[in-house]
Amino acid sequence: MTQEPPTRRARRELERQQRGPVAAVAVVLVALLGVGAAVWFGTDLFDGSPTAAPVTAPASTQPLTTSSAPLPSTPSSEATTSATPTVDPVAAKVEQCRSGWQLQAKAARAAATSLREWDKHLDIMNALQAGKISLARAKKDWAPTTAQAPQHIAAFHAADRAYRSAKQGCTPPTGVPASEQTKALSTCATGMRVVNGILGKARAAIEPWETHLKDQSHFKGGDISAARAEALWRSLWQQGLKRNPPYFKAVSAGAKATCPIAG
Repeated sequence: MTQEPPTRRARRELERQQRGPVAAVAVVLVALLGVGAAVWFGTDLFDGSPTAAPVTAPASTQPLTTSSAPLPSTPSSEATTSATPTVDPVAAKVEQCRSGWQLQAKAARAAATSLREWDKHLDIMNALQAGKISLARAKKDWAPTTAQAPQHIAAFHAADRAYRSAKQGCTPPTGVPASEQTKALSTCATGMRVVNGILGKARAAIEPWETHLKDQSHFKGGDISAARAEALWRSLWQQGLKRNPPYFKAVSAGAKATCPIAG
């Protein structure tokens, strides 16, 4: 057992001697910790540790190069556009002629139906004026001629409009070699000119017939008097006598008009 020193100064000296080795060790540890911290922080900031900010690699300074493989070719407009089929001008004209002839023939038939009724109506008036039949007989004979007359006139106008609006002819195309088809077209063109003449006279002949039927309708409806109706009828009768003969003469003359390709 150690005996305490007798004085205060002696005790402090003794305590200093006892702390000496511990303090020295502490100083050494503090110094080592400072160096270690400096090394750790330096590694973290500059050596790319897991907590360091990512560093972006510099972009390559070499120029980009394109592939040497050829690009797929784009088809040209000429290659992608289908070739327009060649149209035979003669064959096209034959079809046009056939259609035009059929339309014209339909109008001619409708005209004939209507004007045969009108011509019969006029013949009855001729017989009445000549004293060959009575008025009662005339009225009885007139009835069949007017029964379907308005419808037949309307049918003619419709067929005639369809033909004229189509504007389809048979004249052969120019600049093509002569052939059996071009000869047939020429024949059809001649026939169409003949029938056109007939239709022109038919239009003129049907006009007073159509007007007479309208006047009769107005008379039956009480719109005009009996005296006025008779006066109008006598005027239209005379017009019919003038216009019908040229029409029927043209029909007779054009009876042989034909079209070999009419079908």
